[in-house]
Amino acid sequence: MLIQKTHRYVNIAAAISIVVLLAGISTLALGIQRTAASWRWVTHTREVLQHVQGTQSLINEADALQKSLRLEYSRRDDADFQERLTALPREIQILTQLTSDNPTQQRTLADLRRLLDDYVRNLRIGMERAMAYPSREDERALRQTIALRIAALQAEEERLLVLRDAAAGADRARTVTAAGVVSVLSVALLFFVRAMARRDADFLAAEQANLDATLRSIGEAVIAVDVFGRVRFMNRVAEQLLGCEEAQARDQLLTTVFRIAGSGSDDDALAAALRAALREKQPVTGIPFAGSSPAQPERMRSWLLNCQPLLVDGEVRGAVMSMLDVTELKRTQRELGDANLLLEQRIQDRTEQLAEANMELRAFAHTIAHDLRAPLRNLQGYAAALLEDEAATLSATGERFMRRILAVSEHMDRLVTDLLAYSQLSRAELRLQPVELDHVVQLALDDMETQVAANGARIDAASPLPTVLGNEAVLVQVFVNLIGNAIKFVAPGVTPHVRIDGHVTADAAWVHIADNGIGIPEDKRERVFDVFERLHGEDQYQGTGIGLAIVKKGVERLGGTIRVEPAPTGTVFRLCLQRPRPQPLPATAPADAPPVA
Repeated sequence: MLIQKTHRYVNIAAAISIVVLLAGISTLALGIQRTAASWRWVTHTREVLQHVQGTQSLINEADALQKSLRLEYSRRDDADFQERLTALPREIQILTQLTSDNPTQQRTLADLRRLLDDYVRNLRIGMERAMAYPSREDERALRQTIALRIAALQAEEERLLVLRDAAAGADRARTVTAAGVVSVLSVALLFFVRAMARRDADFLAAEQANLDATLRSIGEAVIAVDVFGRVRFMNRVAEQLLGCEEAQARDQLLTTVFRIAGSGSDDDALAAALRAALREKQPVTGIPFAGSSPAQPERMRSWLLNCQPLLVDGEVRGAVMSMLDVTELKRTQRELGDANLLLEQRIQDRTEQLAEANMELRAFAHTIAHDLRAPLRNLQGYAAALLEDEAATLSATGERFMRRILAVSEHMDRLVTDLLAYSQLSRAELRLQPVELDHVVQLALDDMETQVAANGARIDAASPLPTVLGNEAVLVQVFVNLIGNAIKFVAPGVTPHVRIDGHVTADAAWVHIADNGIGIPEDKRERVFDVFERLHGEDQYQGTGIGLAIVKKGVERLGGTIRVEPAPTGTVFRLCLQRPRPQPLPATAPADAPPVA
């Protein structure tokens, strides 16, 4: 992890340094170019100044030669005089080309060219007539104007020379600074990389020492070989297993060093494992070995051999072999197998006992359904007969007691019936198939027709309700109990009103059954589904406390869920049922296929 972090830091530092170096080199190259350009402009300006001074010199020499010729004619002076007059336009042309990028100098040169044309023409006229200029004041004014123009040219170029010298100095300073920064960064990067390399080397040396110590202290025999199969490392367990020390086995072929008493044909498996690891680059694991070690030749032991190739950049550099002593593990496996056989036998015995207990439970339930309900029905019959036939002879207290006996016997009969229904629902084998809830609700209402009419209940069922995957009889029982509870648990003087609706989602069908009854407190919404759980006394609302338990058990047997949802008034039960699985479409025969007989 440290090496990876170091490499990451080195890569980041190197990337930053390279970016800075590139920026510095770019700045240096740009500075060199700017410095060269600045010095070209300085040279250019000096050249312009040289030509300006040359123009002034030509004017002065032409004037002096004209005066000399007027005093005494000389062919040589005349040739020099003509040469100066001819050179003046060339100088002006050169200056015009050199200052083509300076509009101010161009305007000054245009005036100077006009003035020099007048000046040269006057000099030539003076030579032809051998007389001075027509007017000495005009001559002096022309000479002063020319001098002013030349001075303006010179002043402008000297101003540009100062600016360009300063720019060249600044560019030279930036270039020197960039060169210094590049040099410092290069040296800093070199020292940083050297420090990181030394740190990595120290870390690798420490890691190698730790790895060596770890491999030597591991509980498995570990042997490392090079690409030729020669031993390069053996830990203490391997030395004990092979009966030789690492110093003796080093640089020898593993097949030569590997000697386990009674190994038999295991040498072939060892050679095959080495070949797969070194030549085919394939790991080999779980090769069983059996034999005895030189330390304990009288004790047979079992090992598992694993051989992993050492790959560096896809190239095989050797292999590592590990041998795990599995003698105790195999003994434990044998003991565990014997224990599993014993456990399976016990489970089979317990299963048979449970089957017998279930048969006895079914017989007991049958007894409850018939033998226990028979005396209850007799008790109800006798109580009803006494009330009908002997009511005149019974006292008020006796009649009240007889009616109480009749009510208690009827409650006991309902309780036994509900318990039997709950028990049968828990054990019955249910066949699930698509069921239309519209039909289920109608069957439930048909069964409850008398109860609905007696209470004046209003039942609103949305249509169509979803089609679900379930059992029709169980679903009818669920809706009978839910609608019956909704009709029963209402406040005195309130007409029961039950609303049933539903919808489907991608993987389920949802049904809501809402009423305008007395409701269920929030802290008891889970408890109402427990067996014998009643929220009100028998004197307020009759019941056995098993109805909602039957509902929950039936819904769960159908693979669904039921819960009580919060509602401002009354109670809302929310059922989640399975949707029928889509049936695959039958394959259609081709149009030209022959009809099936």
